[in-house]
Amino acid sequence: EGSGLQLDLVYNPIGPFLPPEQSALEAKYKEELAAEFGIQFNSLFTITNMPIKRYADFLYKRGELQDYMELLVRNFNPSACDTAMCTTYVS
Repeated sequence: EGSGLQLDLVYNPIGPFLPPEQSALEAKYKEELAAEFGIQFNSLFTITNMPIKRYADFLYKRGELQDYMELLVRNFNPSACDTAMCTTYVS
């Protein structure tokens, strides 16, 4: 604190499921990291893995692609499009 530097964290779920609600997860991480390690940070961002190429192939081989696609459709939030990453950039 007081360094003038900004530290943001990113939560990326491992597996075919959605991340927890962002603000609740951020509060929990701030509490735990401060208590256990004295770490303070500015923001925590959650991301959802899009099943494109390598991740889609991985899910397909495990028989989980269709279920994950249905999960994404059921939980689609049009307002999230306003803050989506990489809408004009493809790597």
